[in-house]
Amino acid sequence: MLKGDLRKQAIVDAAEALFFEKGYAGATIQDILDVLGCSKGSFYHHFESKLQVLTELCRQRAEKSYTVFAENRYDDALGALNALIYYAMPFRSGEDRAVALLLPLEGMADGGMVRSAMLEAQKQLFFPEMCKLLNLLKSQGIFHFTQPMLPELLWDTYTALYQRLMQEAAAIRQGGPTAGVIQLIEAERFIWERLLDAPFGSMELIRGDEALQVISHAITMLKRMENAQ
Repeated sequence: MLKGDLRKQAIVDAAEALFFEKGYAGATIQDILDVLGCSKGSFYHHFESKLQVLTELCRQRAEKSYTVFAENRYDDALGALNALIYYAMPFRSGEDRAVALLLPLEGMADGGMVRSAMLEAQKQLFFPEMCKLLNLLKSQGIFHFTQPMLPELLWDTYTALYQRLMQEAAAIRQGGPTAGVIQLIEAERFIWERLLDAPFGSMELIRGDEALQVISHAITMLKRMENAQ
């Protein structure tokens, strides 16, 4: 890795730690500079703003998730497809910190921009492989569809699910009910199976109880952060 790349990554790493310590809104560019002991010129050589740092952080998390998916081995194409959606979904086990980082931004302009950037990074990584698996399962007679735009439609339902789950998490943080998370995930499974004319129960995607546990842990992290400030 080149020296400039090392500095850029150091900024991202320092920012990530500060975002978890102080929250995205509470951490400043000066805080990042103080941790690294570098100048503003060095920061602005790599990033235009704190928002751009967070966007890069989310892009890197998407890359890591795809790498984990790609390095695993699966028994069949259906298992691989379920795993692909699972690893693309930020509400799986181990993603508590990511949800805790993004949850306070829900409803804010910065949050919308970060979410769009992250979903675009996920699509670039996961979508081509998803299309290959859908067509393979179609050739095997497991899925039945004729519309060439169906993969795009399915990806749109995935991104909509992510956005709705984040909204549900924000509501739960304010004391709202948890039932919506389970209902959304079950509806997503239904949509995939119906659109693909797939066998009932073939699409696993992600378990509702797992997503709820991740949300609960993220909210606990945020409470601890708030109490420490």
